[in-house]
Amino acid sequence: MDRLFAIATNPILRTVMMGITGGFLAFFLCIHTAGNYLIFIGPDAYNGYSHFLLSLPFLPVIEGILVLSVLYHAIVGVWSKLRNHHDARERGYAVKRNAVNSRRNIASRTMHITGTILLIGLIYHVAVMKFGEPDIEPTKRNLYDFVLNIFSQIHINIGYSIVLTILAIHLFHGLGTLYESFGIAHRTWLRRIGQVFGILLAAALIIYPWLVYLILV
Repeated sequence: MDRLFAIATNPILRTVMMGITGGFLAFFLCIHTAGNYLIFIGPDAYNGYSHFLLSLPFLPVIEGILVLSVLYHAIVGVWSKLRNHHDARERGYAVKRNAVNSRRNIASRTMHITGTILLIGLIYHVAVMKFGEPDIEPTKRNLYDFVLNIFSQIHINIGYSIVLTILAIHLFHGLGTLYESFGIAHRTWLRRIGQVFGILLAAALIIYPWLVYLILV
């Protein structure tokens, strides 16, 4: 616990860990997105992929790492924002004058807000997709039909689109500045690559439920 507190309070370690957890979660999101699109190949491919993941002996370890990464990224992210806000108020108007020349935008200023919304959305998503059929053994679930039923409902698709648009805003800044977490000096081209990749990743997720609705339902 003391080591975790030390990492959270040390600005350099905190920045590096935020970069590591953010990068890991983005990498997982890429794999998750690719797996989602197997649904368009057919029920055998989609259900087979799901059952394969469930059969992995180290799946609980991966899930544990994901949970810890999400919790660390969310808690430390919000805590850092609150602490920076408190420090800025103590420093006074000099911060405001310097902020004019910074690269801050609405995405960077609202990371704690978008992150909190995404955490709530993630909890809902996991509750529905992972625990939505408690009476059926996980390895025997027909996830294909379950997902089709979920995304046949317009209001759910709209809700997903809203949350995933917020994800796009979060990724725009998070992946756009990811390299800075590891001490790499500002490079406009690196920033643009991260921003574009974040938008494309979020876009692939935003259109997914609508493609399911239009093509498969």
